[in-house]
Amino acid sequence: MSSSDVNVPPLAPTSSPPSAPPSLASNALSALEAFGQSLAATGPSIAIAGTVPVVFLDAGTGTLYSLLAGTVIVLLVAYVVAQFARRAAGAGSLYGYVALGLGRVPAFAGGWGLVVGYTGIAAACLVGAAMYLGAFLDSVGVAASGTGGQLALLAAATVVAVWYPVRGAKLSSRIGIVLEVVSLAAIVAALVATAAHFGLRVDTAQFTARGADPNGVMLGTVLAVTIFVGFESAGSLGSEARDPYRSIPRAMLGTVLGAGVLYLLSTYIQVIGFTGQQGLASSAAPLNEVARSAGVEWLTYVLNLGIAVSAVACGAASVNAAARGLYSLSREGVLPAALSRVHPRFRTPHTAIVLLGTVAGVVPLALIAAGAGELDVYAWTATFGTFGYLLAYLLVVLAVVPYLRRRGELTAGPVVAGGIAALAILYVIYKNLVPVPTWPVSLLPYLFAAVVLAGLAWYGALHRRDPERARRIGTLVRHADAPGAAPEPGTEPAAGHTV
Repeated sequence: MSSSDVNVPPLAPTSSPPSAPPSLASNALSALEAFGQSLAATGPSIAIAGTVPVVFLDAGTGTLYSLLAGTVIVLLVAYVVAQFARRAAGAGSLYGYVALGLGRVPAFAGGWGLVVGYTGIAAACLVGAAMYLGAFLDSVGVAASGTGGQLALLAAATVVAVWYPVRGAKLSSRIGIVLEVVSLAAIVAALVATAAHFGLRVDTAQFTARGADPNGVMLGTVLAVTIFVGFESAGSLGSEARDPYRSIPRAMLGTVLGAGVLYLLSTYIQVIGFTGQQGLASSAAPLNEVARSAGVEWLTYVLNLGIAVSAVACGAASVNAAARGLYSLSREGVLPAALSRVHPRFRTPHTAIVLLGTVAGVVPLALIAAGAGELDVYAWTATFGTFGYLLAYLLVVLAVVPYLRRRGELTAGPVVAGGIAALAILYVIYKNLVPVPTWPVSLLPYLFAAVVLAGLAWYGALHRRDPERARRIGTLVRHADAPGAAPEPGTEPAAGHTV
């Protein structure tokens, strides 16, 4: 590749045919629906039920500080992403932003990595849905926790997580909001009952982190950062949201702030509900144990069902965002044309949704059928997916300074926020590699790297074969200060290219 391939792409495609195939629906989503996409993709219910207690296992009485540090770090990332989202919008989300600051090759790496990340998290969410739905069915006398039952529930969750995103981003976002609110209501009820039972006292051990290991608090912070992934997914609706330059950055920042407050409150109350770290470590369902200890065991039925449906919503939202990344890359000519097909009625990238949803369901199905445990598969797919987010986040925080400098709008805020966020992300990546995790988790970063390198090899081959098409990456972006400089949805280059 020549040195020009790392330059910022032109603001508009080099050519536009007289007609274009169906595209995503423009001005179709409200600010609330954009927020619903980020909320569902972040999956705070799953994080509160499963990941926050795991943070406690590392950080102990310092868990609040791990969560607070994680929230601050992700807020810095969200602040940087918002600098782009206030000025540019498109279905490519973060990779489009990276293209504006770092050029085409980093943009493809970030976009491809993020698609892989969304798909991995979708797979983990679907496994989580099957586990919690199985627990609910078991509790009402229907045996569903065996391998056969889990496979059937996983297949059903996959079908649902593909079906309603195909029906439309508006429907998908609204369902995501409803399911997450229902699930969070059950969780809040359990936490309120816990606070009432044990007394919402000032827990000096938590506020002073008495006895906590500083290294454990840092490890807890690494986990805390990962429970926010998905907040940026509203950016994938940039071609469909109304007033995206306001609604999308607000959705991102609002999701991180809201989730951070929820995580801190739930952590404080859950820790009060446990007598010690050993009790938490021995619990397969910590939130259920808290509800039982508080004397509201009946809430465990609602919790299991609520978390299950929230997990389906998270899987669907992740597939939604990943599909729009494939759609944008295909529309620009970088990936095969079939991936940019849009449903003539629902105006969604249905081919990409079905493909990615199938992958997200089939991979864990195959692993569980081969004898892997559901919890192991959940951990593997979530870990694998997280690397995709971390790569995209790192590239976008590195891109903000050259982007704003080129526009003559660089100030101290993005420089400081981007620098701190970049160092924090690099530390999170490092702690996922050192010390070396146990097998097969130790294989996952290298498997992810292989997938990203395979994608870059595709892009390199495309550049050699058709450099004009390779240069289109990142061009389908609308700009707030130059709305005529880039095409509106429906006037992008036709997807009639071949690969």
